[in-house]
Amino acid sequence: MLLIAVALQGHARGQAAPPRPVFDEAACELPNVSPEVRPRLRCGTVSVPRDHARPDMGQFKLAVVVVRSAQQPSLADPVVYISGGPGEPLTIYTDYQARHPYARGRDLILVDQRGTGRSEPNLCPETYGELRDAALAAVADASDETLATRRALYLACRDEALRHGIALTDFGTRVTVEDFEWVRRALGIGHWNVYGESYGTTVAMTLAALHPGAIRSVILDSVYPPDPKPLHSAIVADALDAFFAYCAGEKACSTSFPDLAGTYRETLDRLGRNPLIVAVPPALHRPNGEVRLTASLFEVLVGSLIDYPTAYPGLPRLIKAVHDGDASGVGAVFASERAVYATWNPAAAAAVDCRDRPGFRVPPPAAANVLDRSQLYGVCDGWSDLGPPPLVPIGTSVPTLVLAGQFDPVAGPSLSRRIAELIGKSARAVEFPLVGHNVRHFSPCGTTVVAQFIDKPAQATDTSCIDRTPPIAFAAYKHDAGGRPVGQAVSPRRAISN
Repeated sequence: MLLIAVALQGHARGQAAPPRPVFDEAACELPNVSPEVRPRLRCGTVSVPRDHARPDMGQFKLAVVVVRSAQQPSLADPVVYISGGPGEPLTIYTDYQARHPYARGRDLILVDQRGTGRSEPNLCPETYGELRDAALAAVADASDETLATRRALYLACRDEALRHGIALTDFGTRVTVEDFEWVRRALGIGHWNVYGESYGTTVAMTLAALHPGAIRSVILDSVYPPDPKPLHSAIVADALDAFFAYCAGEKACSTSFPDLAGTYRETLDRLGRNPLIVAVPPALHRPNGEVRLTASLFEVLVGSLIDYPTAYPGLPRLIKAVHDGDASGVGAVFASERAVYATWNPAAAAAVDCRDRPGFRVPPPAAANVLDRSQLYGVCDGWSDLGPPPLVPIGTSVPTLVLAGQFDPVAGPSLSRRIAELIGKSARAVEFPLVGHNVRHFSPCGTTVVAQFIDKPAQATDTSCIDRTPPIAFAAYKHDAGGRPVGQAVSPRRAISN
C-alpha cells in the first residue's frame, strides 16, 4: 500500500495542475482617461482557457478593467457591463463608462471579449483592413461580385487564423459566457449585476441560464434576438413605420412633411429608376470619391439612422431632400457610418455569429434586400462548425429588466416583450418612447430606471419618467435663395459603449 501511495504521489507530481482564475494587475495603459477617473481604475488581464472543456490546451489573455465606485467603500455586488457587437472593443471607452455609472456605489467591471480590443487572440492582423473594407463595401453594393470578394476575404482570414494555431471552434457565446465566469472568479466576486447591451444581451441571457447562482440581477438593453429571428430588413421596416406614424401624429413634423411614409416610398422608387451620385469622404476609398445612391443603399442608411435619436430631428428633412434630388447631406451620413465601424473587428464578429446562428448558413429569401444580403450569409458555412446555441433563461428566478426602444431596428418592442415572456415571472419589459437601439445611452429616463432596478431588483421599479419624455424637435424643410431644397447633414453617433 505504501508503494502504491508513493507511485500515485509521483504520478500526481508529474501532471500539471489545472489553471485557476487569476487577475494579473498591470499599469492602466488606456487612451483618453481623465485625471479624476484614473485613480479609480484597476487594470490587468485574466488568462482564460482557449478551450474551457480542455483547460490544458493553452490560454488567451483578456483585458479587464475594474472601475472603483466614486463612493467608497463600494457596495457589494458590482455591475459587469457586457458590450455589443460582436466584434466591438470596450475597455478603450473606460473613461466614458466611468463617468456614466450604472448604479451609485457599485464598482463596474469591463472586459474586452476574446478576439476584440486589447484581448487575445489577434484575429487576422494581415487581412483585417481589407476584410473590414470589404464588409462595409457589401453594405454599399450587395452585388454578387462584391459579396464574392467579401466571402473570399473572410475565408482568407479564416486560413490566416488557422495558420497561427487559432481554432475557430474556440469562439461563440457559450465560450464568451465561460470567459466571464472565469473573470468573476478571478476577481473574487461572489455575485454581480449583469448588464447586457445589444449582442451583450445574448451573452447576459446565456450567463443567467448557465450560472444563475452568481447573478443578483440582469438588465437586457436592446435585445439581440436569438435564432430563429425575422429578417433584419423586416424589423427595420417596423421601426420606420413606427417613426413615420409618430411624425404623422406630431404637428410640426406632419405640417412640414405631410405623408412622410409616402415620401419615403416615392424616394425609393425614384432612386430605383435614377440613382443619385453622392460625393463621399476619401476614407471610404471609393472610385472618384463617389457613390451611387441606389434605393437599396438609401434603405441601409435610413435603417441605420433610425438607431440614433440624435438623427431623428433631421431625418424627415433628409428623406425629403433626397426625394427632391438633393443628396448633398448624404456624404456626412457615409462619413459617420464609416467612423462607427472604425474599431469593429469583422473577424471577431464572424467568429461568434458563425458559431451561434444557424440562420446564417442558409441563403436569405429571394425577396431579401441589401440589409440582409450584406450580413454573414454565404460566409459562415465555410468559416467554422456550428457551436452550441445561446440560451434564454426560461423560468429563471433572477430579477430581469428588459429595455426596448420604440424605434429599435434590431429587435423592437414586440420581440423584446416576447423575450420577457419566455423568461417568465421574474422578467419585466419596459418600452421607452422615441428611442432606437441602446436605450440607456440615449434615454435619461432609461438611466434612472436602470439605477433604481439595480438598487432594489426585487421591488417594482418606478417608470413614470417615461411619461415625461420630451417630443422630437423636428427640423423644418427649407429652400435656398435659388429655390433648391436644402438637405440635412445628419451625423448619428452610435453609443460609444457599444
